[in-house]
Amino acid sequence: MNEQEIREFLEKLASGNYTNEEYQAFVHWAEHCSREEYEQMIGHWEQLANAAELYDDIDPALIASIERGLDQIDERKDEQIVPLYPDKKIRLWPRIAAAASIILAISVGGYFVLHKKQAPEQLTKAEAVNIKPGSQKAILKLADGKQIALNEAPVGTLAKQDGATVIKAADGQVIYNGQNSATPTNDTYNTITTQRGGYYPLKMADGTVAILDAASSIKYPVTFNGKERIVEITGQVYFEVAHDAGKPFKVMVKGQTIEDIGTEFNINAYDDEMYISTTLVNGSVRVMRQQKSIVLVPGQEALVDIKKNTLDVRTADVEDIIAWKKGQTSFKNGDIHEIMREVSRWYDVDVQYQGDIPDRKFMGGISRNANLSDLLKILEFNNIHFTVEGKKITIKP
Repeated sequence: MNEQEIREFLEKLASGNYTNEEYQAFVHWAEHCSREEYEQMIGHWEQLANAAELYDDIDPALIASIERGLDQIDERKDEQIVPLYPDKKIRLWPRIAAAASIILAISVGGYFVLHKKQAPEQLTKAEAVNIKPGSQKAILKLADGKQIALNEAPVGTLAKQDGATVIKAADGQVIYNGQNSATPTNDTYNTITTQRGGYYPLKMADGTVAILDAASSIKYPVTFNGKERIVEITGQVYFEVAHDAGKPFKVMVKGQTIEDIGTEFNINAYDDEMYISTTLVNGSVRVMRQQKSIVLVPGQEALVDIKKNTLDVRTADVEDIIAWKKGQTSFKNGDIHEIMREVSRWYDVDVQYQGDIPDRKFMGGISRNANLSDLLKILEFNNIHFTVEGKKITIKP
C-alpha cells in the first residue's frame, strides 16, 4: 500500500466502512512497514482523531498484528525499543502503543493517551474512576500564624508584613514586593505548603521564582536581609534564582545545603524517595552535605543516599526530571512503585500493594491535566492489575 492508499484506508477505518480485503492488506502492510512509514501513518491517524469522533469497535486481532509488526521493525533495526510484553521493559503510552492499539491517539503535550469508546455497561475499572488531576492550590501561612487558602483568595493584595506587600497575581502566582537590605535583621518568615493534588508558583522579594510540586513546602523571609538568602523546603521544588554574587541564595533540605551560583535547578526531597536529588538545568550550583561539597554543571544531578548518607554525582535526564514543571508526568526506566508514588501525590489517592508485584520497568508520559482514569487505562493496557475503592488503589500481581 502506498501513502495515499494508507490515508484512504484510515478514513474508512475511522468510519467503520472497509472491506475484509482492505483490512487484510492494511494488516500485511503494518507487519512489513518501515519506521518512517509507521510514523507517517500515525500522523495521518492523529489528524483523523482530531477531526472526528471515532467508531466504537476495532478487531482486537488488528492490535496484536500491528504490535507484532512494529516489534519486528525494531528487531530489524536493532533499536532499543521495548515490546509490550510482561517481564521486559515496557513503553506505557508512546506512539508505538498508539499504533499497536490503533483505537485512538490523542496528542497531549507530545505524549499519547489511549481511549476507546464503550457503552456504560462495558466501562473498565479505569474508566469508572472519576478523579481529577491536581491543580494550582496551596496554603500560605503568614508570620502571625494566619493561614490563607491561595486558590480561594481574590486577586490583589493578600497581606503587608515588615515592609513587604504580598500580592496574588491574575495567574495565581504569589509575589512579594519589598525592600531587601544588606543589614542583618530578624527576618519575618512565611511558609507556602501544597497538599497532595496541588502545586503553586511563588516569586520572592529578591525576584527568585520557586514552583512547588504536590505535597511540598517552602519557608522563606518576606524580605532578604543580611549577606545570605536562605530558604527551607520539603518535597519537590523548582528554582529560578535571581543571581546576586554578593548575597548567595541557599536552600536547606534534610541536612543538605544547595547554594546558587547563577542557577535554575530542581530539588526532589520527598520522604518516600530513597534519594535527595538536586538536578541542575542552567548555571552552576554547589551541593554541600556534612564535610563533602560538589559543584554541578548543567545536565548533572547530585544524589544523596539517605540510608548510606553518601553524596554522588551522575548525568541526569533533565527533561524527564523537570517534566512535572512543564505539565507532564514522565517516566524513564521507572518501576510501578515509582509511578504510583507520583500518582498518589498528584491525584491525592492512597496506593497499596497486594502480593508479589513483578519487577517491571516502564517508559512513557502523560499530561498532568489528564484525569486519573486516563492514566489507569494505560496501566490496564500494559497488564497492570488493580482495584479501586474510592480514593484507594490496590496494585496486584
